[in-house]
Amino acid sequence: MIPAKCTELVSALLAGGWSFVVLHGKDAGDSPFISIEARRGLKEVIRITWHTRATGTYRLFSCMVNKRDVTLTKAMEAVRADEAS
Repeated sequence: MIPAKCTELVSALLAGGWSFVVLHGKDAGDSPFISIEARRGLKEVIRITWHTRATGTYRLFSCMVNKRDVTLTKAMEAVRADEAS
């Protein structure tokens, strides 16, 4: 099952006018993962991956905004930054 926060992120990206790619695949060990790379303009880049390795269920694996490790909450704030304006 796709993580609820992943679905929420995609909805926020669409609402905010971001360009993004979603990759749903399997790693070399056959464990499913979901990666999202989103861009707005030339400088704003968000990369988030959920992975099932070791647990069998999706969990946040990595989350970066402009090449900095951040929490998922901070990434969502970056996506929604322009909604308040």
